[in-house]
Amino acid sequence: MSNERVEKSPLPWWLAGLLLGGVQILAVAISKPLGVSTQFVVVDTLALKQSSPEYVAQHPVIGSEKYQKLGGGFWLDVGLVAGAFIATLVIGRWRLQATTAWWRANRNGKAAVGARLLTGFIGGFLILLGARLAHGCTSGQFASGWAQLSVAAIPFTITLFGFGMLAARIMYPKTPDIEA
Repeated sequence: MSNERVEKSPLPWWLAGLLLGGVQILAVAISKPLGVSTQFVVVDTLALKQSSPEYVAQHPVIGSEKYQKLGGGFWLDVGLVAGAFIATLVIGRWRLQATTAWWRANRNGKAAVGARLLTGFIGGFLILLGARLAHGCTSGQFASGWAQLSVAAIPFTITLFGFGMLAARIMYPKTPDIEA
């Protein structure tokens, strides 16, 4: 344990999981499974189309209609960011900070903002790259896969959580105190 402190979550983990599962099941029942990574490609394609429309038109993937217009998935992504921000304001947990208690606890109290931002950028890039190489993201395979009772979601989830815990243990071997 370190001298850094983390606020207790406003919801127990099991209730948050049930709420997420309920949203996923509702999404599958009403429309289709949720996923967010494709919208990054759509936004990139629309920007690229402004500078090089001939390249986009002849490209075998981004040249298809699926990547040529903003749809409901884009607004889902916007809603996820806006909803998360509003939720932090409502529960009074929003703070402008460049590092976290977990980061400082494992860097002997030093903020090292540049290192934190670079690590976050590299991690985000690798996650998005992996999602696009796999033609889908973890939210699509994990959460939506379970909502559809997909057999492939079972080994994927075990692997996802296993490697997630391993990565967390490597990145953050020291645990900050969690408030009661």
